[in-house]
Amino acid sequence: MNVDLRKKTDRRLGRRRFLAGAAALAASPWIVPGSALGKNGELPPSDRITIGMFGVGNRGSSSLRAMFPLPDHQVVAIAECRRDRAVLAQGQVEAHYAERLGRESYQGCKIYGDFRDVLARDDIDVIWGCVPDHWHAVVYSRTIEAGKDMYGEKPVTRWIGDGIKVRDAVRQYGCVFQTGTQQRSDPKFRHACELARNGYLGKVHTIYVGAPGGRSYPVEPPCDPPEGFDYNMWSGPAPFIPFDKKRCEWLAMYMISHYCAGFITNWGVHHLDIAGWGCPEVFEKPFEIEGTGVLPDEGMTDTWISWQTELTWASGLKMKYTNTDNPVPQGCKFEGDEGWVHVNRKGIWAEPASLLDVKLKGDDKPLHASPADDNPYTSHTADLFRCMRTRQDPVSPVEEGHAASTIGNVADVALRLGRKVKWDPTQDRFVGDDEANSMLTRAARSPWIV
Repeated sequence: MNVDLRKKTDRRLGRRRFLAGAAALAASPWIVPGSALGKNGELPPSDRITIGMFGVGNRGSSSLRAMFPLPDHQVVAIAECRRDRAVLAQGQVEAHYAERLGRESYQGCKIYGDFRDVLARDDIDVIWGCVPDHWHAVVYSRTIEAGKDMYGEKPVTRWIGDGIKVRDAVRQYGCVFQTGTQQRSDPKFRHACELARNGYLGKVHTIYVGAPGGRSYPVEPPCDPPEGFDYNMWSGPAPFIPFDKKRCEWLAMYMISHYCAGFITNWGVHHLDIAGWGCPEVFEKPFEIEGTGVLPDEGMTDTWISWQTELTWASGLKMKYTNTDNPVPQGCKFEGDEGWVHVNRKGIWAEPASLLDVKLKGDDKPLHASPADDNPYTSHTADLFRCMRTRQDPVSPVEEGHAASTIGNVADVALRLGRKVKWDPTQDRFVGDDEANSMLTRAARSPWIV
């Protein structure tokens, strides 16, 4: 997809014009003289992308490290309900920009306990959404409505119905939205998908997708949250459950269905996304799915520890989606009648091996290539920055991020119902299945309604 988003009322550009004219008089700490920020080939402040970070835990900290090597941005705000995490990330931001500017301090990054206060700032161009899955729909939709661009961690939303609303809002408001499926910015994943899309495997008949399985955690006794942790805010739209020391931590929170569908969606979305990038039918056409899975027998977690599912399309295409080595290995494998290619984060393999050396020909259709970098996270970030300036869709547009997220969530629904279901992406509904359609969303706590 290559959509021109220039029709958006560009509040970003208006802010930059203001900064360019008023920098000499401004007192705000994130505005510094162009002679400082513009040296060594770096962009002056009026051309820099200003960022608000929402969530600076495991994923948010990784995102900071990925963007720091790039010259054309400034992190100016952090919203986080855990004060200690916010202070730590603020210190990393301050140290990075102070070193880059050759100054003793930067003093340009402010901490907030409520993300809405960041959205109220007119000087911020893009929000980096690294919050838990149950917060995605609220944070993403309100960011889009505030007229800002968005980096949204995967899955796009916890619930399919909320993802439909976020997807549609991106187009309504002209937002440039990059889904955090950064494997698309890794050349080996792109090569595998180009082989599949351009006929080098012959007709693709089977796709194998393997993702890490889940884990179980025992019930923990309730206790008070640590000082500086706004647990009510962390709970947000999810049901409020008394705090304990484990449920908000990595990895336990990914295994509790109030907050996440489990790795069947949260991790699986990465390789499901590659399946759809290499074979568009996966995202675009109705499919049936059935399978079996194992849930924890006891404890606080209630998402799939293991699963085996099979998806089928009317064309005859099949996908086997399981947790890793059950029996599908980690990654995504496209199998055609003339060859196969298997890719994961450790490498790429093919039969015949000569497929690895294929160079696309004139009639072939190359896929969107992110700016080159040894770190796919940095490449993915640079791609968003580039697309914010051109107002074109990035490599992981919201429609495809939502479609990949949906497959994982559909698998979850099928397993919980214990029967075959049929999903129609052209209608955003299960076909003739009121029971399954009742699971598209779940009531949220006020005021966190999408």
